[in-house]
Amino acid sequence: MPVLVVFGSPVSPFVRKVEAVLRHSGQAYDFESINIMDMPDWFLEISPLRRIPVLRDKSIGETGIAGTLADSSAICLYLDRKYDAGLYGATAFDAGQAAWLEEYADSDLAMTVGMKVFRPIMFPRFAGQASDIETARKAWHEKLPRNFDYLERLLDGKDFFVNDTYSIADIAIGCQLTQLDLVVGLPDRQIWPGLAAHTENMKARPGFTENLAICGKMLGGLLPEKIDLS
Repeated sequence: MPVLVVFGSPVSPFVRKVEAVLRHSGQAYDFESINIMDMPDWFLEISPLRRIPVLRDKSIGETGIAGTLADSSAICLYLDRKYDAGLYGATAFDAGQAAWLEEYADSDLAMTVGMKVFRPIMFPRFAGQASDIETARKAWHEKLPRNFDYLERLLDGKDFFVNDTYSIADIAIGCQLTQLDLVVGLPDRQIWPGLAAHTENMKARPGFTENLAICGKMLGGLLPEKIDLS
């Protein structure tokens, strides 16, 4: 039986990030779905910020707070150290750059992708209502190009962001851009070719492939086609 348990929803890009690290590390794990709209009391005990995912390592604690980590970045760092996954680079500067890009993806990029595009499109549909397309279109044209420009410059023709080696930076950025791809597609290949190719690369990686297949099944009935924001 796996000693690791991931609590969350497959549709969360932060859950996807943890699953990608686990699959990259070759670790078996159990998954327990959490209703983010109505979190049970026992889950709030181990997730004081009311966020997903939470990881439990049952070799440390099987109940309560013991053995739990309640933030995707903390979880990924723990898994990297525990299983020597090599996702934070070979040098001190690599580690710093990887950590910075993980933070950039999880904060600035995630805020626009999640709050300004994904949620306005999908959350009304969960309630049987029409998507807020105008909010998503405004973010697509006015906010995301700045993020895309920055990331395209960092790639500069490379396959990966940090020392051209697969790292937590690629995973974190890929998780946000695959979230975008679920509802509206990839960055324009004519303008941001490296970033579009990078996202396609991430979609084929362990953890991404399995997670995105589940997301496609969960969202397919609500969003049979990607929305054109042009």
